[in-house]
Amino acid sequence: KRQTYSMIDSIDHVVLTCSKLENTLNFYCKVLGMKLKKEVIKEDGSIRHSLHFGNNKINIHELNNIFTPHARFVDAGTLDICFISSKNISYWESKLTKFNIKIIEGPVNRIGATSNLLSIYCNDPDGNLIEISNVVQQK
Repeated sequence: KRQTYSMIDSIDHVVLTCSKLENTLNFYCKVLGMKLKKEVIKEDGSIRHSLHFGNNKINIHELNNIFTPHARFVDAGTLDICFISSKNISYWESKLTKFNIKIIEGPVNRIGATSNLLSIYCNDPDGNLIEISNVVQQK
C-alpha cells in the first residue's frame, strides 16, 4: 500500500517548453524511448504533442507557440525532472554516449520520493536537467 503524505496523490502530467520541437521529440523518443502522440484540438485546429511512458505524460509546448493558460515566465530549459528506469544505469550510460549526450554527473546515490536512487544526469536539447535513476533496494 502506498503511503499518502498529503491531499495530492500523484503527478498527472508535466508541461515541457522547448525551443525546437523536432530536437526535443528526437531526444525524448529516440534516446529515452518515449512514445509520441499528436492530437488535433477541434476547438482551434491546433496540434498538441505529448510524450507517453508507463502511466505518465509530458505535454510539449514550443516556445514560439505557447498555449493558454501558461506559467508566468515561460522559457525553454527551465525544467528538472527525474525518470525512474528498470534498465540498469550502465545501459543509460552507453545509450547517452551513443547519442553523443554528455553525462553531467553520476552515477551517484540520491534520495528519491519513495526510495534511494542511483542516478545519472544529462541535459535535453534545451538544457533541461534530466535525471535517470534506478531504485536501489534496501538491504
